[in-house]
Amino acid sequence: MQTIFLECGSVRLVPFAPADINLLKDLHSDPFGNRCTEFSTNCSVVDAAELVRSAQQTQDDLGFAKWKAISADEAFQGWAGFTPVSETSEISLNYCLRHDLLERDQDLPKRLCRSLSEWFFENTYFSHLVAVVRTDNRSMREVVQDSGFRHRESKVIEGMQADVFQLFSPSMQSYLLSA
Repeated sequence: MQTIFLECGSVRLVPFAPADINLLKDLHSDPFGNRCTEFSTNCSVVDAAELVRSAQQTQDDLGFAKWKAISADEAFQGWAGFTPVSETSEISLNYCLRHDLLERDQDLPKRLCRSLSEWFFENTYFSHLVAVVRTDNRSMREVVQDSGFRHRESKVIEGMQADVFQLFSPSMQSYLLSA
Protein backbone atom coordinates (compact mmCIF):
# COMPACT_ATOMS: atom_id res chain seq x y z
CA MET A 1 0.00 0.00 0.00
CA GLN A 2 1.37 3.38 -1.02
CA THR A 3 1.39 6.33 1.41
CA ILE A 4 -0.97 9.09 0.24
CA PHE A 5 0.04 12.46 1.66
CA LEU A 6 -2.80 14.44 0.15
CA GLU A 7 -5.86 13.84 -2.03
CA CYS A 8 -7.24 16.69 -4.08
CA GLY A 9 -10.16 15.57 -6.19
CA SER A 10 -8.88 13.02 -8.66
CA VAL A 11 -5.22 13.65 -7.84
CA ARG A 12 -3.30 11.87 -5.10
CA LEU A 13 0.14 12.91 -3.88
CA VAL A 14 2.46 10.01 -3.06
CA PRO A 15 6.23 9.64 -2.52
CA PHE A 16 8.58 9.47 -5.49
CA ALA A 17 10.47 6.28 -6.27
CA PRO A 18 13.57 5.72 -8.44
CA ALA A 19 11.28 4.23 -11.11
CA ASP A 20 9.78 7.72 -11.62
CA ILE A 21 12.91 9.25 -13.16
CA ASN A 22 11.83 8.77 -16.78
CA LEU A 23 8.34 10.11 -16.01
CA LEU A 24 9.92 13.32 -14.71
CA LYS A 25 12.31 13.53 -17.65
CA ASP A 26 9.37 13.27 -20.05
CA LEU A 27 7.33 15.85 -18.10
CA HIS A 28 10.19 18.34 -18.28
CA SER A 29 11.19 17.59 -21.87
CA ASP A 30 9.26 20.55 -23.25
CA PRO A 31 8.89 24.25 -22.41
CA PHE A 32 5.47 23.72 -20.80
CA GLY A 33 6.94 21.32 -18.24
CA ASN A 34 9.95 23.57 -17.68
CA ARG A 35 7.81 26.57 -16.71
CA CYS A 36 7.75 25.17 -13.16
CA THR A 37 11.49 24.72 -12.74
CA GLU A 38 14.89 26.24 -13.11
CA PHE A 39 15.58 24.09 -16.19
CA SER A 40 16.24 26.38 -19.13
CA THR A 41 16.68 23.47 -21.52
CA ASN A 42 15.50 19.89 -21.57
CA CYS A 43 15.64 17.99 -18.31
CA SER A 44 18.20 15.20 -18.49
CA VAL A 45 18.00 11.82 -16.80
CA VAL A 46 20.57 13.15 -14.32
CA ASP A 47 18.34 16.18 -13.55
CA ALA A 48 15.29 13.95 -13.07
CA ALA A 49 17.25 11.56 -10.86
CA GLU A 50 18.38 14.50 -8.72
CA LEU A 51 14.79 15.70 -8.38
CA VAL A 52 13.76 12.26 -7.11
CA ARG A 53 16.78 11.97 -4.82
CA SER A 54 16.28 15.43 -3.31
CA ALA A 55 12.54 14.81 -2.83
CA GLN A 56 13.27 11.57 -0.98
CA GLN A 57 15.95 13.29 1.15
CA THR A 58 13.66 16.22 1.97
CA GLN A 59 10.90 13.79 2.94
CA ASP A 60 13.30 11.96 5.26
CA ASP A 61 14.67 15.19 6.76
CA LEU A 62 11.51 17.30 7.09
CA GLY A 63 8.52 14.99 6.76
CA PHE A 64 7.31 16.67 3.57
CA ALA A 65 8.61 17.10 0.04
CA LYS A 66 7.73 17.27 -3.62
CA TRP A 67 5.40 14.34 -4.20
CA LYS A 68 4.37 12.46 -7.31
CA ALA A 69 0.84 13.32 -8.47
CA ILE A 70 -1.13 10.29 -9.64
CA SER A 71 -4.71 9.61 -10.71
CA ALA A 72 -7.01 7.08 -9.06
CA ASP A 73 -5.70 4.46 -11.50
CA GLU A 74 -2.13 5.48 -10.55
CA ALA A 75 -1.31 7.18 -13.85
CA PHE A 76 1.42 9.84 -13.55
CA GLN A 77 -0.02 13.38 -13.51
CA GLY A 78 3.04 15.44 -12.51
CA TRP A 79 4.28 16.52 -9.11
CA ALA A 80 3.38 18.93 -6.30
CA GLY A 81 4.57 19.74 -2.82
CA PHE A 82 7.27 21.63 -1.00
CA THR A 83 10.94 22.46 -1.50
CA PRO A 84 13.45 24.10 0.84
CA VAL A 85 14.77 27.34 -0.64
CA SER A 86 18.45 27.56 0.28
CA GLU A 87 18.73 31.27 -0.57
CA THR A 88 16.06 32.28 1.95
CA SER A 89 15.91 29.30 4.38
CA GLU A 90 12.18 29.03 3.73
CA ILE A 91 9.85 26.38 2.32
CA SER A 92 8.32 26.91 -1.12
CA LEU A 93 5.10 25.42 -2.42
CA ASN A 94 5.38 24.35 -6.05
CA TYR A 95 3.79 22.06 -8.59
CA CYS A 96 4.05 20.92 -12.19
CA LEU A 97 1.17 19.05 -13.74
CA ARG A 98 0.81 17.52 -17.19
CA HIS A 99 -0.58 19.90 -19.80
CA ASP A 100 -3.40 17.57 -20.87
CA LEU A 101 -4.54 17.29 -17.23
CA LEU A 102 -4.66 21.09 -16.90
CA GLU A 103 -6.65 21.37 -20.13
CA ARG A 104 -9.28 18.97 -18.73
CA ASP A 105 -9.41 20.55 -15.25
CA GLN A 106 -8.31 24.19 -15.30
CA ASP A 107 -9.22 24.75 -11.64
CA LEU A 108 -7.06 21.87 -10.36
CA PRO A 109 -3.98 24.06 -9.70
CA LYS A 110 -6.03 26.42 -7.50
CA ARG A 111 -7.58 23.56 -5.54
CA LEU A 112 -4.22 21.84 -5.23
CA CYS A 113 -2.45 25.02 -4.08
CA ARG A 114 -5.09 25.64 -1.41
CA SER A 115 -5.02 22.01 -0.26
CA LEU A 116 -1.23 22.00 -0.08
CA SER A 117 -1.22 25.26 1.92
CA GLU A 118 -3.78 23.89 4.36
CA TRP A 119 -1.84 20.63 4.71
CA PHE A 120 1.39 22.53 5.33
CA PHE A 121 0.02 24.69 8.14
CA GLU A 122 -1.84 21.77 9.74
CA ASN A 123 1.24 19.53 9.70
CA THR A 124 4.18 21.86 10.35
CA TYR A 125 5.23 24.58 12.76
CA PHE A 126 6.20 27.16 10.13
CA SER A 127 4.82 30.69 10.35
CA HIS A 128 4.64 31.17 6.60
CA LEU A 129 5.03 29.50 3.24
CA VAL A 130 6.46 30.98 0.06
CA ALA A 131 5.89 30.26 -3.62
CA VAL A 132 8.87 30.90 -5.88
CA VAL A 133 7.44 31.58 -9.34
CA ARG A 134 9.42 32.08 -12.53
CA THR A 135 8.69 35.58 -13.79
CA ASP A 136 7.42 34.15 -17.10
CA ASN A 137 4.91 31.75 -15.48
CA ARG A 138 1.74 33.85 -15.44
CA SER A 139 -0.61 30.97 -14.76
CA MET A 140 1.19 29.94 -11.56
CA ARG A 141 1.36 33.60 -10.47
CA GLU A 142 -2.45 33.82 -10.78
CA VAL A 143 -2.92 30.53 -8.90
CA VAL A 144 -0.82 31.53 -5.90
CA GLN A 145 -2.35 35.01 -5.73
CA ASP A 146 -5.88 33.55 -5.90
CA SER A 147 -4.84 31.25 -3.02
CA GLY A 148 -3.95 34.15 -0.75
CA PHE A 149 -0.21 34.51 -1.39
CA ARG A 150 1.06 38.10 -1.67
CA HIS A 151 4.06 39.32 -3.65
CA ARG A 152 7.03 39.92 -1.37
CA GLU A 153 10.02 40.41 -3.65
CA SER A 154 11.68 39.66 -6.98
CA LYS A 155 15.08 38.02 -7.03
CA VAL A 156 17.24 35.36 -8.62
CA ILE A 157 16.67 31.98 -6.98
CA GLU A 158 18.42 28.80 -8.10
CA GLY A 159 19.65 30.65 -11.18
CA MET A 160 16.23 31.81 -12.38
CA GLN A 161 14.59 35.22 -12.20
CA ALA A 162 11.65 34.71 -9.87
CA ASP A 163 8.97 36.44 -7.88
CA VAL A 164 8.59 35.33 -4.29
CA PHE A 165 5.03 35.23 -2.94
CA GLN A 166 4.28 34.67 0.76
CA LEU A 167 1.36 33.24 2.72
CA PHE A 168 1.20 33.48 6.52
CA SER A 169 -0.15 30.63 8.62
CA PRO A 170 -3.67 31.13 10.02
CA SER A 171 -2.25 31.70 13.52
CA MET A 172 0.25 34.26 12.21
CA GLN A 173 -2.51 36.01 10.25
CA SER A 174 -4.59 36.24 13.45
CA TYR A 175 -1.61 37.57 15.36
CA LEU A 176 -0.86 40.22 12.74
CA LEU A 177 -4.49 41.32 12.62
CA SER A 178 -4.66 41.68 16.40
CA ALA A 179 -1.40 43.64 16.67
